[in-house]
Amino acid sequence: MSSDTNKPSIENYKFHHIDTAKCKECTDLACEEACFRGVYKIIDGDTNPKCIVLEDREDMCVKCHICTTVCKMRAISID
Repeated sequence: MSSDTNKPSIENYKFHHIDTAKCKECTDLACEEACFRGVYKIIDGDTNPKCIVLEDREDMCVKCHICTTVCKMRAISID
């Protein structure tokens, strides 16, 4: 078995969890703009999109769940 197929695609932060495999399929990329606290950033949006949490801003999250609602791929979860 290849280790790539078993590699988890979930990136865990303090209380955010992002399924980066789902990010790669996303065409909307709305999470960055939806978050009024600036917690998310989209990297490589044109080629290989990936949503990341800006770790120095994660504590600013009020857990409003706008990001989880706007993410059509359901890639974001919050504890």
